[in-house]
Amino acid sequence: MDRTMTAAALDGAQPPRSRLFSLRGRLGRARYIVYSLGAVAGAFLFMLLAGYGLMLSGSLGRLLYIVVSVLLFYCFLPIFFMLLTVKRAHDFNVGGWLALLLLVPVVNLMFWFIPGTRGENAYGAPPEPASGGIKLAAVILPLLLIGAFVASEDKRTGQKKDLPAGSQPSTSLRPYTP
Repeated sequence: MDRTMTAAALDGAQPPRSRLFSLRGRLGRARYIVYSLGAVAGAFLFMLLAGYGLMLSGSLGRLLYIVVSVLLFYCFLPIFFMLLTVKRAHDFNVGGWLALLLLVPVVNLMFWFIPGTRGENAYGAPPEPASGGIKLAAVILPLLLIGAFVASEDKRTGQKKDLPAGSQPSTSLRPYTP
């Protein structure tokens, strides 16, 4: 008999396997953060690479790029996030309807911070523990996201552009004077 067999395998029961595209089971915090931010980063990287390739091919490429981006950002990613969030809600022993909080900005970050229940709950066995790589990625990905957001900020915000002498502003709007 193989020494790697678990007690569950000896009893004839299969150990619980986490399926990513299923509504059953539980998902821990670290995996939730990594999977959700990884999906966003992967989608943007895919769209960047696809955009460079498809924009070179003319108007048909542009149309194809628009269709692919709409399908990705309005169909696939919201469904994927909903699946992840339902499993995350199951981890702290709450029904999947709580995943509708994804529609409320900032409130949905609570799924990052609420700890899961220890041991088995109404939605199954606890999720498998996150490896060191998953934990490291759960820390690095949000920091990279914040860093990218800060780096993309316009440093000239609030400063007036100096116009050459005698030139007119590019807008025909008059300034408001009360």
